[in-house]
Amino acid sequence: MLPFLAWLFSVGRKNINFRTLTAGLLLQVCLALLLLKFPGSQEVFLWLNGGVRALEASTRAGTGFVFGYLGGGSLPFDEKNPAFTYILAFRGLPLVLVISALTSLFFYWRIIPWVVNGFAWILKRVMGIGGVEGLGAAANVFIGMVEAPLFVRPYLSRISRSEIFTIMVCGMATIAGTVMILYASILQSVVPSIMGHLLVASIVSAPGCHYHL
Repeated sequence: MLPFLAWLFSVGRKNINFRTLTAGLLLQVCLALLLLKFPGSQEVFLWLNGGVRALEASTRAGTGFVFGYLGGGSLPFDEKNPAFTYILAFRGLPLVLVISALTSLFFYWRIIPWVVNGFAWILKRVMGIGGVEGLGAAANVFIGMVEAPLFVRPYLSRISRSEIFTIMVCGMATIAGTVMILYASILQSVVPSIMGHLLVASIVSAPGCHYHL
């Protein structure tokens, strides 16, 4: 349905690239099977969720020290409902700042560029897309849609409207790393392995962003 809608609203319906379309669909299916059905995948999800809990606990210790019970410290009254004491400005936003700082550190250590380049290489080889487009799409999986275009900023003036549109769509379809941690921290009590599911959804969405015409 999504490729059909992309074709229906396209300004270049005769220029459809069947290799990109077919490879994108197959890559999505393969990634989903690998990340969801492969032996040990659930253990990886739980391990990721444990990392989220550790980051949240560390951040809460700091915000509780600075803001008291508003930031997650000990309450001076009886708690009737945990939702009443969760204040996004003092609990959620500091977590985003911590993840942003860690992202910058991993970027400085060349960890994020290495992972992004590897994912971009897979997209280029399997789907036959351009290097700029593949790198921009891969970056959106791991960092925000504002930071991702900075990877390919020197080349943006040389690529086509279709490639620019694809990079923008990838930004909308994937989840920024900072916000992903925030979502996971809020939902982990409902879905124990939510971090893994969010990450899989973001990774699987990357090939699907290339249904451009």
